[in-house]
Amino acid sequence: MLGAWDWLATAKGFRPERIGVYGASLGAGSTLMAFGQEPRIAALFVDSPFLDLRQLIDEELARRHYPAFLAFSGILMARVVGGVDLFAHSPQEAITHDAGRPIFDVHGTADSFINIHHSRDLVKLAAETGANVTTWFPEGVDHHPHAILQLPDEYEQLLVMFFRTALQ
Repeated sequence: MLGAWDWLATAKGFRPERIGVYGASLGAGSTLMAFGQEPRIAALFVDSPFLDLRQLIDEELARRHYPAFLAFSGILMARVVGGVDLFAHSPQEAITHDAGRPIFDVHGTADSFINIHHSRDLVKLAAETGANVTTWFPEGVDHHPHAILQLPDEYEQLLVMFFRTALQ
């Protein structure tokens, strides 16, 4: 994500204040992490994000009826085999490092994959830190992330309006 942003800003010459980022599901978590690391990303629109990867892993294992110890094993293997620290950065950094930059969060209230509490926790953290977060939690959207499919006109209107305002 950061490489693509750098490419737009350096190789293609886009002004950083005119570059907004969009991410859905795992991409929403990834873009939140990137937003927390790169203070020049102007605006962020996320759909069905997770806020805490460790909690998401635990919830997914429980949802699929797998034993909890698999979380430790998977995390360890990512580090040993892939050299990846899954917890080096957190989506929470976007909220604690937002510096007034706008974030828009969409999350269906009945999402059965990434629970809505992740977005509600994001809103709570934003209130505690003064982060600039706007939300849309469409009622009854139960597939992940399907607000764009179930409410396409409203979704498009909010997305376009958000970036037009944020990237002036």
